[in-house]
Amino acid sequence: MNDWPLIAISHWISLDAHGRQEERNDAACFQSGASWHIVDWMRWSSHSQSLDLVETAFMTVIYEPLYREGQELTEFAFKPLVLADNSQSAWREFRILVDFYRSGRHRNQRTGIFSPKFGMKTKVPAERFIEFCDSNASSDVCLINPFPQIAYYSYNVWMQGEINHPGLTERAQALLNECGIKWDLATIPRHSPRVLAYSNFWVGSEAFWERYVGGVLDRIALHIERNPDSAAVVAIMGDTWHTDVAPFLPFIIERLFSTFLSLESSVSVAAYQFPDVAAYCLTDYERELVTSIAPIIDAADASAEFPPDLIAIQRLMCSLYVRYAQEHFATKAHPHSGRTVDQRA
Repeated sequence: MNDWPLIAISHWISLDAHGRQEERNDAACFQSGASWHIVDWMRWSSHSQSLDLVETAFMTVIYEPLYREGQELTEFAFKPLVLADNSQSAWREFRILVDFYRSGRHRNQRTGIFSPKFGMKTKVPAERFIEFCDSNASSDVCLINPFPQIAYYSYNVWMQGEINHPGLTERAQALLNECGIKWDLATIPRHSPRVLAYSNFWVGSEAFWERYVGGVLDRIALHIERNPDSAAVVAIMGDTWHTDVAPFLPFIIERLFSTFLSLESSVSVAAYQFPDVAAYCLTDYERELVTSIAPIIDAADASAEFPPDLIAIQRLMCSLYVRYAQEHFATKAHPHSGRTVDQRA
């Protein structure tokens, strides 16, 4: 058995997978340093040699949205976040993040909200990433990027975004201008693996939530809610190419995270690193692109010097891969959606 002091809890309340309160009598808690942690007694008994499956009460808390009747958690280590109203599903994580912030539930904890596709995309056990966050508790934000390979053939999120979704950057800039957020997307710097993150897989402190979600995302949400007929808002709600039908909005929001980190040098970041980036490539062609350019890009990131010629090469490689991917997944199911691109929901 582990050596931590263990105290049985005779009665406690938790949420089941559907967000309903349930009484529990099978809990225990242990003390590690100054913190007490609640654990499931059966899991503790079955895994007494490690803490891999321990659910902590005072450290990292990651929520998984449940938006369909009968939907269950895909990650046992996450907590359920039941969405009573999913009428704005086109906003995707943006709506969820803003509503969570407005409710104040980000306070007094390090929090993230991850989609049910976390495990499929990252190939990392949820418990392992939570441990990573806990071990980097002094950082303002911890991130895990399920597409680490993109860093090699795209200078930053806006290069990749514009090539995948033509018109995205112009729409995003117009939206930022209407919101009074003074970012020039044409001058955004390199997004190295230190700040690059897609899919909104990040865990932030209360202060980070206030600065990023409160200072940027909520500001944008308020503008959209109050000005639904403005030129920029109408433009971002237009549809774009993707494996699922979606407007430009969520793809813009997804790219604001890395943009914010690259512009706010005072934010401390812990980025989960993968031992084998090539394993995340979705096609053999993408894998060949990444492995061929990786030594050059790694050297550029290490020196923090990206000459214009190298940026141009990345733009060309990104364009070539996007054209290939569109044709490839027109006849083959995309691994993240299970559908070809011409079988949209």
